[in-house]
Amino acid sequence: MKMSRKTLVVVGLLLALAGMRVWTARAAGDDASALAATDQQILSEIREHSEVMDNLEYLSDRIGARLTGTPQLKQANDWTVEMFQKYGLTNVHLEAYSIAHAWVRGTATARIVAPTEHPLTIASAAWAPNTKGMVHGPVVYFDAKKPEDFAKFKGKLKGAIVITQEPRTLSPPKPIDRNAEIYHPMEEPPVPVGQPGAPDPYGKYLANVRAQMEFLVEEGAIAVLRDSNKPHGLLTMTDGTTVPFELGPLPSAFVTGEGYRMIFRMLKKGPVEVELEIKNTVSKKPVEGTTRWRT
Repeated sequence: MKMSRKTLVVVGLLLALAGMRVWTARAAGDDASALAATDQQILSEIREHSEVMDNLEYLSDRIGARLTGTPQLKQANDWTVEMFQKYGLTNVHLEAYSIAHAWVRGTATARIVAPTEHPLTIASAAWAPNTKGMVHGPVVYFDAKKPEDFAKFKGKLKGAIVITQEPRTLSPPKPIDRNAEIYHPMEEPPVPVGQPGAPDPYGKYLANVRAQMEFLVEEGAIAVLRDSNKPHGLLTMTDGTTVPFELGPLPSAFVTGEGYRMIFRMLKKGPVEVELEIKNTVSKKPVEGTTRWRT
């Protein structure tokens, strides 16, 4: 039976498409095989030659804390440059900067002295000033979150050691995010071009914190204790001020989650008194430092 020209064209196209499918499938198989081989090579390198844990141990154990402006940070930066070069990266270099002064965390001790004695484990918040020797005072829960709420504490903070947050459950932690009001607005899409930008939620948070600290200073508070919010006696080591590289307005220390919750529980039943001492090292001279770059 003779096929028409039209039928022949259709059959030819179908054969061409079939051939293309076979070629595409074969090419995809080749690509997948090449990718799989590369994946295996990477995984094998990780399993057999990874230095991630060695590097982490060196940074954490041999160098230790690396706050901006400290010799440990310079040591870490110099060591990282050497490691970058060892791994074959190019144009590895350090860039200089200066800050107003250096700050080195020293010793910090505290204990509850009334209604009974309990030792507390604390660590000075970074960039926090020192206490004037051993200080002693009643604990006050400053629960005012906005400047308009500060008035109820007027005249009640002279010589007080202040806590400013209610603790949350450590284990298991509740699904509560204290910083949601800061970063959730940042997850919104940007405003259309030509319209004014939305207010910076973090800027608002910083303004509230500054206002709070200024009020505490004006009212004569002598220190702030902050919740580490971690189980197993772990401590937070972040900053004690919202102004980078400047001393905070008040001595400030982090308390272990267990210790902070003890203070809060006891405070619900009656007065609590704490004594503490913070000794840090502060250099008033400008400090030169370096940061690492690789391009």
